[in-house]
Amino acid sequence: MFEEIVVGTERGDVPALAAGDGPVVVCWHGFPDHPASFGPLAERLVAAGRRVVAPFLRGHHPSTVGELPFGDGLTLAVDAAAVNSALGGAVDVIGHDIGAGVAGRLAAIRPDLVRRVITMSVPPPATLGRIFAEPAQQQRFFYLFVFQVAGVGEALLNDKLIDYLWRTWSPALEVPDYVTAMYADPAIRANALKLYRANFDRSLHDPALTDLAKLSEKPAEVPMLVLAGADDGCITPDNYAGAATGLAPGSRVEIVAGGGHFLQLDSTDEVAALALDWLS
Repeated sequence: MFEEIVVGTERGDVPALAAGDGPVVVCWHGFPDHPASFGPLAERLVAAGRRVVAPFLRGHHPSTVGELPFGDGLTLAVDAAAVNSALGGAVDVIGHDIGAGVAGRLAAIRPDLVRRVITMSVPPPATLGRIFAEPAQQQRFFYLFVFQVAGVGEALLNDKLIDYLWRTWSPALEVPDYVTAMYADPAIRANALKLYRANFDRSLHDPALTDLAKLSEKPAEVPMLVLAGADDGCITPDNYAGAATGLAPGSRVEIVAGGGHFLQLDSTDEVAALALDWLS
């Protein structure tokens, strides 16, 4: 149902998948994933009269693989601000996985550019750091730590790992062919590693955004709907227990029964109903 478009922004051209007409909902994907995973959710949003625009994260499309000098989450959030501005200003935003961090940081640094915000499968940025205190969660994050080792990360990030992560995080799903095809590109795999290495390597943070960093990790002023899968094999529901402290008044945390990590695919109807209610 999607067509590929290019959103021209002040930070460069952003390739995206788009469908429908009406008020815009921007959907940001995560790892290891692709904007096309929003397809089933987009069908429901489009049927409700919305236009869905699902951009590729910087460095995750053949046209932008050479445009990721920095991999910090703030860089991606500023990209998202530029996309919203180009699409008309304050629009609705949905973010999944890494995209959830994009949406949360965008709401923190540019609340004027968002209307309603939904994040999926990752706690809010202001509370995300707490999950590293739990050994069991650190074990589930094994890939994140292995990715930090030069050479080892490159060797590990392959089809077998991506298949393992999908089967572990959302056992009812198989890796879509479009995801396999995306990560077959060594340049895209290298950029995915850069995003993870930027969690610990400050040299991968854009120094021009230093002042914004003071805002990006604080609770956003914009109320958010935070969705988590009850059966998520990546970040388990107990990690959302303190999420309210990182959310604005009026926010909600919903645990989707039977949902895995890729909620937009394995719990599409439930997520669509929650999203349409929140966005309305």
